[in-house]
Amino acid sequence: MNRPLVLLLSALLPLVAQAQVPTGNPTGTRSSTTVAPPPVAPPVQPARPQPLPSPQPRQPIKATGPAPITTTPAPALPDKVYDRNGRIVPGVKPVGPNRVFDSRTGRYYDSVPQGTGQQIKP
Repeated sequence: MNRPLVLLLSALLPLVAQAQVPTGNPTGTRSSTTVAPPPVAPPVQPARPQPLPSPQPRQPIKATGPAPITTTPAPALPDKVYDRNGRIVPGVKPVGPNRVFDSRTGRYYDSVPQGTGQQIKP
């Protein structure tokens, strides 16, 4: 049953492909009006750039050495750190965003903002 169907489709495939190929001249139905080229303008001489007037007179820049290094203050971190039950833990300091250091044990803990301080994550 499949064999006659395959033979039929293989015989019809070239006919379907040939039907999709255009046979005529695609530009044969267009009008034959021609467009005149635009007139050519004479070349324009480039203008010299004019210097912009300076609001201040020119003065030499005085070098005073490298720029001074300014330190930006660290953001103020809240000093209060709460344990998992909501009690203030002495000796624990915030060291960064969502991070606290317990100086008694020497361990770092993850924390979450809670009120005016940080709370150690459960």
